[in-house]
Amino acid sequence: MGSRELLVLVLSAGMAGAELAATIEKLKSSSKSCGSHKRRQLLWDAYTKMAVKANGIDAGTYAFLKYSADTKEDNPDGVAEIVELTKRQKGLVSGGSVEIMGPKFKPPDDAASKSFCFAWGEEAAQTAWSDLMFGEPCVYITPDSVFVGTRHKRALCKSTGAPLKTAKDVEKFVAELKPNAPLRTVSFAGNEPPTVNEYNVILAGAFKLDAALPSSVGHINTTSCDEIYDYFLRRKNDDLVAQANKLIAQMLADVGKGLTPIISAASTKEAAIAYKSGLMKRVFVHESMKKFIDRARADGSVELNVITGDDDAKLGDFAAYGKICFEMFYRVDLSTMGA
Repeated sequence: MGSRELLVLVLSAGMAGAELAATIEKLKSSSKSCGSHKRRQLLWDAYTKMAVKANGIDAGTYAFLKYSADTKEDNPDGVAEIVELTKRQKGLVSGGSVEIMGPKFKPPDDAASKSFCFAWGEEAAQTAWSDLMFGEPCVYITPDSVFVGTRHKRALCKSTGAPLKTAKDVEKFVAELKPNAPLRTVSFAGNEPPTVNEYNVILAGAFKLDAALPSSVGHINTTSCDEIYDYFLRRKNDDLVAQANKLIAQMLADVGKGLTPIISAASTKEAAIAYKSGLMKRVFVHESMKKFIDRARADGSVELNVITGDDDAKLGDFAAYGKICFEMFYRVDLSTMGA
């Protein structure tokens, strides 16, 4: 059996079982026009099994309902499951400190109900799950407010107060943004408020400034959470490319000095040996190397940085040196280990 693909994700915010089941049945009806016949069958099966699971949920429960199936099988038999939110996660969502953003639904026969759910289907389901559970947040500043957020969740941190009119105003304002003062956590894993870095601060919306912003602060003329987060991911990727190319430059300098390397690039064989031997400290790897990425993520012993994009000119030396480079804990000649 191959790996299962998450096809439908529902986040229930306190709905009683019968209400949630009725809402899922309505989503089932709307799936009749989706994609191919096989896809429609899968979604039909998903909503049917999820509605059955939903009926057993008590009112006031905050939980994910997930449906996964191996879509490569001719007749996939999908599995529906309930994942209750932890006490911390429920507190974030029910208390209003974190706002969830996505397709929102109330019980079909009670538009005034205070309970609701969010639902995502097909590719959006996996994107939403990864974002809600593991997404790295950015800090974005609108003309009125400061938010910490990912694609599907955000927390309001403070008002901007007076309008930011100059680049110096922005730099001063950003310098005062600290973890928990006022930057808040949106993490489902723990209290993890972000720290300002070289790529995660963005001005979002219309700003009329007197000069260019420093490279550490981005700007996008929209307040759309999707567009802001896409822009953040591009900035993060550019930063990873710059870090990878800096490592390669250090490697070439070491080679020129005749030093035993602490950085290696281009060789997947050397990467495999360093990884298996516990020598690898951090690695920059292209998204195309899925097998290595999946293994490193599952193991969690290495700082993994995944670089995206197909434009080799923008990737620079990282592309020229095989789209993988890594730093070791200490200098070692991997050729003596079979590389």
